[in-house]
Amino acid sequence: MAGNENERFEQFSAVLATELLERTKKSMELLAPEQQPCSKLPFVQTPSFVEFYGDLVRVGILPVVLSRRPVRAIVGDVDWKREGREYLLTVLDDRSNAIFTAWDFAWDSLWDERKVSTDTSNAGQKEKKGFFSSLFGRKSAPKPEQRPAGEEGAGDVMAGLHTMLTELAERRGFLPLFHEDVRILKGMPRVKPGRLVQAWKEITQYHHQEFYLSEKEQAKPGVTSECLQKWHYNLPDKIGEFLVLKAAVDLEHVNKPFIGKYIRQSARTQEEAEKGMPYLTVYWKSMSNPVVVQQTHTL
Repeated sequence: MAGNENERFEQFSAVLATELLERTKKSMELLAPEQQPCSKLPFVQTPSFVEFYGDLVRVGILPVVLSRRPVRAIVGDVDWKREGREYLLTVLDDRSNAIFTAWDFAWDSLWDERKVSTDTSNAGQKEKKGFFSSLFGRKSAPKPEQRPAGEEGAGDVMAGLHTMLTELAERRGFLPLFHEDVRILKGMPRVKPGRLVQAWKEITQYHHQEFYLSEKEQAKPGVTSECLQKWHYNLPDKIGEFLVLKAAVDLEHVNKPFIGKYIRQSARTQEEAEKGMPYLTVYWKSMSNPVVVQQTHTL
Protein backbone atom coordinates (compact mmCIF):
# COMPACT_ATOMS: atom_id res chain seq x y z
CA MET A 1 0.00 0.00 0.00
CA ALA A 2 1.11 3.55 -0.68
CA GLY A 3 1.40 6.01 2.19
CA ASN A 4 -2.06 7.52 1.73
CA GLU A 5 -3.63 4.09 1.34
CA ASN A 6 -1.97 2.89 4.52
CA GLU A 7 -3.22 5.92 6.38
CA ARG A 8 -6.76 5.46 5.07
CA PHE A 9 -6.70 1.79 6.02
CA GLU A 10 -5.57 2.62 9.57
CA GLN A 11 -8.34 5.20 9.87
CA PHE A 12 -10.88 2.73 8.49
CA SER A 13 -9.69 0.08 10.96
CA ALA A 14 -10.10 2.49 13.87
CA VAL A 15 -13.60 3.58 12.79
CA LEU A 16 -14.69 -0.03 12.26
CA ALA A 17 -13.30 -1.23 15.59
CA THR A 18 -14.95 1.64 17.47
CA GLU A 19 -18.34 1.11 15.84
CA LEU A 20 -18.45 -2.67 16.31
CA LEU A 21 -17.19 -2.56 19.89
CA GLU A 22 -19.40 0.32 21.00
CA ARG A 23 -22.48 -1.15 19.33
CA THR A 24 -22.05 -4.60 20.85
CA LYS A 25 -21.02 -3.28 24.27
CA LYS A 26 -24.06 -0.98 24.41
CA SER A 27 -26.38 -3.85 23.49
CA MET A 28 -24.89 -6.08 26.20
CA GLU A 29 -25.25 -3.31 28.77
CA LEU A 30 -28.92 -2.85 27.81
CA LEU A 31 -29.53 -6.58 28.20
CA ALA A 32 -27.90 -6.72 31.64
CA PRO A 33 -30.36 -6.70 34.58
CA GLU A 34 -30.13 -3.89 37.12
CA GLN A 35 -31.30 -5.99 40.07
CA GLN A 36 -29.42 -8.85 41.72
CA PRO A 37 -30.20 -12.16 39.96
CA CYS A 38 -30.90 -15.30 41.99
CA SER A 39 -28.33 -17.34 40.04
CA LYS A 40 -25.64 -17.04 37.39
CA LEU A 41 -26.57 -15.32 34.14
CA PRO A 42 -25.60 -15.98 30.52
CA PHE A 43 -22.31 -14.49 29.37
CA VAL A 44 -23.89 -11.63 27.40
CA GLN A 45 -25.66 -10.35 30.53
CA THR A 46 -22.64 -10.52 32.85
CA PRO A 47 -20.49 -7.38 33.34
CA SER A 48 -17.30 -9.43 33.75
CA PHE A 49 -17.78 -10.88 30.26
CA VAL A 50 -18.58 -7.49 28.72
CA GLU A 51 -15.27 -6.15 30.03
CA PHE A 52 -13.40 -9.14 28.62
CA TYR A 53 -15.26 -9.12 25.30
CA GLY A 54 -13.58 -5.95 24.00
CA ASP A 55 -10.10 -7.44 24.37
CA LEU A 56 -11.21 -10.69 22.76
CA VAL A 57 -12.57 -8.89 19.71
CA ARG A 58 -9.50 -6.68 19.38
CA VAL A 59 -7.04 -9.58 19.71
CA GLY A 60 -8.82 -12.40 17.93
CA ILE A 61 -11.70 -11.26 15.75
CA LEU A 62 -10.87 -7.88 14.21
CA PRO A 63 -7.48 -8.96 12.80
CA VAL A 64 -9.26 -11.72 10.88
CA VAL A 65 -11.99 -9.34 9.71
CA LEU A 66 -9.47 -6.76 8.51
CA SER A 67 -7.43 -9.37 6.67
CA ARG A 68 -10.31 -10.26 4.34
CA ARG A 69 -9.98 -8.77 0.88
CA PRO A 70 -13.66 -7.72 0.49
CA VAL A 71 -13.39 -5.78 3.77
CA ARG A 72 -10.20 -4.04 2.70
CA ALA A 73 -11.91 -3.09 -0.55
CA ILE A 74 -14.40 -0.97 1.43
CA VAL A 75 -11.63 1.51 2.29
CA GLY A 76 -11.78 3.11 -1.16
CA ASP A 77 -11.14 6.85 -1.22
CA VAL A 78 -13.42 7.72 1.71
CA ASP A 79 -12.20 10.36 4.15
CA TRP A 80 -12.51 8.02 7.14
CA LYS A 81 -11.42 10.61 9.64
CA ARG A 82 -14.17 13.10 8.79
CA GLU A 83 -17.07 11.13 7.34
CA GLY A 84 -16.07 7.52 7.94
CA ARG A 85 -18.70 6.58 10.51
CA GLU A 86 -21.60 7.84 8.42
CA TYR A 87 -20.35 5.88 5.43
CA LEU A 88 -19.71 2.78 7.54
CA LEU A 89 -23.28 2.83 8.86
CA THR A 90 -24.61 2.72 5.29
CA VAL A 91 -22.39 -0.31 4.66
CA LEU A 92 -23.57 -2.07 7.83
CA ASP A 93 -27.23 -1.44 6.95
CA ASP A 94 -26.79 -3.86 4.05
CA ARG A 95 -27.39 -7.24 5.70
CA SER A 96 -25.11 -9.05 3.26
CA ASN A 97 -22.20 -6.65 3.69
CA ALA A 98 -18.62 -7.92 3.59
CA ILE A 99 -17.91 -6.87 7.18
CA PHE A 100 -20.59 -9.09 8.71
CA THR A 101 -19.54 -11.94 6.42
CA ALA A 102 -15.94 -11.60 7.61
CA TRP A 103 -17.09 -11.24 11.23
CA ASP A 104 -19.02 -14.52 10.96
CA PHE A 105 -16.02 -16.20 9.34
CA ALA A 106 -13.73 -15.06 12.16
CA TRP A 107 -15.94 -16.51 14.91
CA ASP A 108 -16.50 -19.75 12.99
CA SER A 109 -12.81 -20.23 12.27
CA LEU A 110 -11.80 -19.76 15.93
CA TRP A 111 -14.76 -21.39 17.69
CA ASP A 112 -13.69 -25.05 17.58
CA GLU A 113 -10.33 -26.65 18.25
CA ARG A 114 -8.10 -26.98 15.22
CA LYS A 115 -4.70 -28.25 14.26
CA VAL A 116 -1.87 -25.74 14.15
CA SER A 117 1.10 -26.63 12.01
CA THR A 118 4.48 -26.56 13.72
CA ASP A 119 6.14 -25.19 10.58
CA THR A 120 7.96 -21.92 10.98
CA SER A 121 5.74 -20.55 8.23
CA ASN A 122 2.91 -20.58 10.78
CA ALA A 123 4.61 -18.26 13.25
CA GLY A 124 1.63 -15.91 13.05
CA GLN A 125 -0.70 -18.64 14.27
CA LYS A 126 1.64 -19.41 17.17
CA GLU A 127 1.72 -15.74 18.06
CA LYS A 128 -2.09 -15.62 18.11
CA LYS A 129 -2.10 -18.74 20.27
CA GLY A 130 0.14 -16.89 22.71
CA PHE A 131 -2.17 -13.88 22.69
CA PHE A 132 -5.16 -16.07 23.50
CA SER A 133 -3.32 -17.92 26.26
CA SER A 134 -2.39 -14.59 27.82
CA LEU A 135 -5.87 -13.14 27.31
CA PHE A 136 -7.64 -16.11 28.87
CA GLY A 137 -5.04 -16.60 31.59
CA ARG A 138 -4.51 -20.19 30.49
CA LYS A 139 -1.47 -22.00 31.79
CA SER A 140 0.52 -23.93 29.26
CA ALA A 141 -1.09 -27.31 28.97
CA PRO A 142 0.93 -30.48 28.39
CA LYS A 143 1.68 -30.80 24.73
CA PRO A 144 -0.52 -33.28 22.91
CA GLU A 145 1.04 -36.13 21.02
CA GLN A 146 2.62 -34.90 17.84
CA ARG A 147 3.11 -36.80 14.66
CA PRO A 148 6.59 -36.70 13.18
CA ALA A 149 7.22 -33.73 10.94
CA GLY A 150 6.25 -34.44 7.38
CA GLU A 151 3.41 -36.78 8.27
CA GLU A 152 -0.11 -35.76 7.39
CA GLY A 153 -1.82 -33.90 10.23
CA ALA A 154 1.41 -33.08 12.08
CA GLY A 155 1.15 -30.26 14.62
CA ASP A 156 -0.47 -29.12 17.86
CA VAL A 157 -4.18 -28.91 18.56
CA MET A 158 -5.22 -25.37 19.45
CA ALA A 159 -8.23 -25.01 21.74
CA GLY A 160 -11.20 -23.19 20.27
CA LEU A 161 -12.88 -20.12 21.71
CA HIS A 162 -15.84 -22.21 22.85
CA THR A 163 -13.61 -24.27 25.14
CA MET A 164 -11.70 -21.21 26.36
CA LEU A 165 -14.86 -19.23 27.11
CA THR A 166 -16.41 -22.18 28.93
CA GLU A 167 -13.31 -22.42 31.13
CA LEU A 168 -13.44 -18.66 31.67
CA ALA A 169 -17.09 -18.89 32.76
CA GLU A 170 -16.11 -20.67 35.97
CA ARG A 171 -13.65 -17.93 36.89
CA ARG A 172 -15.76 -14.97 35.79
CA GLY A 173 -19.08 -16.14 37.22
CA PHE A 174 -21.30 -16.63 34.18
CA LEU A 175 -23.00 -19.73 32.82
CA PRO A 176 -21.04 -22.06 30.53
CA LEU A 177 -21.67 -21.42 26.87
CA PHE A 178 -23.59 -23.79 24.65
CA HIS A 179 -21.76 -24.73 21.47
CA GLU A 180 -24.37 -23.01 19.30
CA ASP A 181 -23.85 -19.73 21.19
CA VAL A 182 -21.43 -18.75 18.46
CA ARG A 183 -24.58 -17.59 16.66
CA ILE A 184 -25.15 -15.03 19.42
CA LEU A 185 -21.64 -13.64 19.16
CA LYS A 186 -21.92 -13.54 15.38
CA GLY A 187 -25.25 -11.74 15.62
CA MET A 188 -24.36 -9.08 18.19
CA PRO A 189 -23.19 -6.36 15.74
CA ARG A 190 -26.45 -6.78 13.85
CA VAL A 191 -28.42 -5.74 16.96
CA LYS A 192 -29.10 -2.03 17.01
CA PRO A 193 -29.11 -0.72 20.60
CA GLY A 194 -31.99 1.58 19.73
CA ARG A 195 -34.20 -1.46 19.10
CA LEU A 196 -33.41 -2.79 22.57
CA VAL A 197 -34.21 0.58 24.13
CA GLN A 198 -37.53 0.60 22.29
CA ALA A 199 -38.30 -2.99 23.30
CA TRP A 200 -37.56 -2.49 27.00
CA LYS A 201 -39.52 0.77 27.10
CA GLU A 202 -42.56 -0.98 25.64
CA ILE A 203 -42.22 -3.97 27.99
CA THR A 204 -42.02 -1.78 31.10
CA GLN A 205 -44.98 0.32 29.92
CA TYR A 206 -47.21 -2.73 29.54
CA HIS A 207 -45.91 -4.10 32.83
CA HIS A 208 -46.88 -0.86 34.57
CA GLN A 209 -50.32 -0.84 32.95
CA GLU A 210 -51.00 -4.45 33.92
CA PHE A 211 -49.77 -4.43 37.50
CA TYR A 212 -49.72 -0.88 38.89
CA LEU A 213 -52.65 1.12 37.52
CA SER A 214 -56.00 1.27 39.26
CA GLU A 215 -58.51 -1.40 38.32
CA LYS A 216 -60.39 1.00 36.06
CA GLU A 217 -57.27 1.95 34.07
CA GLN A 218 -55.56 -1.42 34.31
CA ALA A 219 -54.63 -3.23 31.11
CA LYS A 220 -56.02 -6.70 30.53
CA PRO A 221 -54.13 -9.56 32.20
CA GLY A 222 -51.40 -11.04 30.04
CA VAL A 223 -50.33 -7.95 28.09
CA THR A 224 -46.85 -8.05 29.62
CA SER A 225 -46.40 -11.65 28.51
CA GLU A 226 -47.71 -10.83 25.04
CA CYS A 227 -45.29 -7.93 24.73
CA LEU A 228 -42.39 -10.12 25.85
CA GLN A 229 -43.34 -12.71 23.25
CA LYS A 230 -43.55 -10.06 20.55
CA TRP A 231 -39.99 -8.91 21.17
CA HIS A 232 -38.74 -12.41 21.90
CA TYR A 233 -39.46 -13.41 18.32
CA ASN A 234 -38.77 -10.09 16.59
CA LEU A 235 -35.22 -9.63 17.83
CA PRO A 236 -32.20 -11.58 16.52
CA ASP A 237 -31.44 -15.09 17.71
CA LYS A 238 -31.50 -15.42 21.53
CA ILE A 239 -31.55 -11.65 22.12
CA GLY A 240 -35.28 -11.77 22.85
CA GLU A 241 -34.71 -14.61 25.31
CA PHE A 242 -32.17 -12.48 27.18
CA LEU A 243 -34.70 -9.65 27.34
CA VAL A 244 -37.27 -11.98 28.95
CA LEU A 245 -34.60 -13.09 31.42
CA LYS A 246 -33.85 -9.45 32.23
CA ALA A 247 -37.56 -8.96 32.95
CA ALA A 248 -37.49 -11.98 35.28
CA VAL A 249 -34.73 -10.31 37.30
CA ASP A 250 -35.83 -6.68 37.20
CA LEU A 251 -39.63 -6.61 37.07
CA GLU A 252 -41.87 -7.32 40.04
CA HIS A 253 -44.60 -9.89 39.37
CA VAL A 254 -42.52 -11.45 36.56
CA ASN A 255 -41.85 -14.26 39.00
CA LYS A 256 -41.43 -18.02 38.83
CA PRO A 257 -45.11 -18.81 38.06
CA PHE A 258 -45.14 -16.03 35.42
CA ILE A 259 -42.00 -17.33 33.69
CA GLY A 260 -43.14 -20.94 33.99
CA LYS A 261 -46.41 -20.07 32.25
CA TYR A 262 -44.51 -18.03 29.65
CA ILE A 263 -42.27 -21.00 28.84
CA ARG A 264 -45.23 -23.41 28.61
CA GLN A 265 -47.08 -21.08 26.26
CA SER A 266 -44.01 -20.60 24.07
CA ALA A 267 -43.26 -24.29 23.52
CA ARG A 268 -45.28 -27.46 23.06
CA THR A 269 -43.15 -29.62 25.35
CA GLN A 270 -40.63 -29.19 28.16
CA GLU A 271 -37.94 -30.62 25.90
CA GLU A 272 -38.75 -28.10 23.20
CA ALA A 273 -38.69 -25.29 25.76
CA GLU A 274 -35.29 -26.28 27.12
CA LYS A 275 -33.88 -26.51 23.62
CA GLY A 276 -35.43 -23.27 22.39
CA MET A 277 -34.96 -21.19 25.56
CA PRO A 278 -32.10 -22.88 27.42
CA TYR A 279 -30.95 -19.90 29.45
CA LEU A 280 -34.44 -18.82 30.46
CA THR A 281 -35.25 -22.39 31.49
CA VAL A 282 -32.10 -22.65 33.60
CA TYR A 283 -32.90 -19.37 35.35
CA TRP A 284 -36.56 -20.30 35.89
CA LYS A 285 -35.50 -23.50 37.67
CA SER A 286 -33.35 -21.46 40.08
CA MET A 287 -36.11 -18.95 40.93
CA SER A 288 -37.94 -19.18 44.24
CA ASN A 289 -41.69 -19.39 44.39
CA PRO A 290 -43.30 -16.18 45.67
CA VAL A 291 -44.11 -16.14 49.36
CA VAL A 292 -47.83 -16.18 50.03
CA VAL A 293 -48.68 -13.81 52.86
CA GLN A 294 -51.44 -15.24 54.99
CA GLN A 295 -53.75 -12.71 56.55
CA THR A 296 -55.03 -13.29 60.07
CA HIS A 297 -58.42 -11.96 61.04
CA THR A 298 -59.34 -11.04 64.57
CA LEU A 299 -62.80 -10.55 65.93
